[in-house]
Amino acid sequence: MPHSDAAATLPLLNPHPHVSVVPIFDGHQCVIIDDFMLEPEALVDYAARNHAHFQDVSGNYYPGPELPISGTFAARIHDSFLQHARAPLKARRILDVKSRLSLVTRRPEELLPGQRLPHRDFTGLPPGQGAGAMVLYLFKDERFGGTSFFKPRMPEHEIKALLDDLQRREQAGEAAPPDVPPTFAIASSPHFDKVLTIAPRYNRAIFYCGEVFHSGHIDAPELMVNDPLTGRLTVNAFFRLRMAAG
Repeated sequence: MPHSDAAATLPLLNPHPHVSVVPIFDGHQCVIIDDFMLEPEALVDYAARNHAHFQDVSGNYYPGPELPISGTFAARIHDSFLQHARAPLKARRILDVKSRLSLVTRRPEELLPGQRLPHRDFTGLPPGQGAGAMVLYLFKDERFGGTSFFKPRMPEHEIKALLDDLQRREQAGEAAPPDVPPTFAIASSPHFDKVLTIAPRYNRAIFYCGEVFHSGHIDAPELMVNDPLTGRLTVNAFFRLRMAAG
């Protein structure tokens, strides 16, 4: 099994990264941190050494295998959120965080119905709680794509009914409806307006609200390979937050 605390092999965060903040919509913001780590290649090498332990997670909509990361590196991600993203995301403190290495490997025709639409990482949180998310790009081929954000074109109850129907179809082994074609979510559709795409860059991390609809901007799925050294490798982290008052 991979070492749960790879302090000896996983790199330190850059104490002086390049940080910018861009608006998404309705007051939501995306924090972009370039030069996130001092030695990002060490994390890529760690992923390659532990490639055999990547697994597809049942019930998770990520289109490929993943490897949980805990210990020291997860603590570094926690600290980076507090330093750079807490204020833009209007959070007070972090209640918990989960992080993992991820590879996109599925082809469009292999996507489940619900994987063809933008998604949210959290829904139905109690009052006063919120959600944050992070993506760290660990690939150099920018054709692999960044991250796009979407605003629903219909009320929340209609979006929920659509997503519930797609989940029901998945469980029943039924096909998606014709207006949900087998493609990654990279453009506006009858259900969503795409409002922003963040371009990928090696060693770039982005933080954003996990309750905003988003998707990997994968417009060249034929390039995806199941190899941490040459594929679309990212770190994905998910934060449950106590939100600031007001």
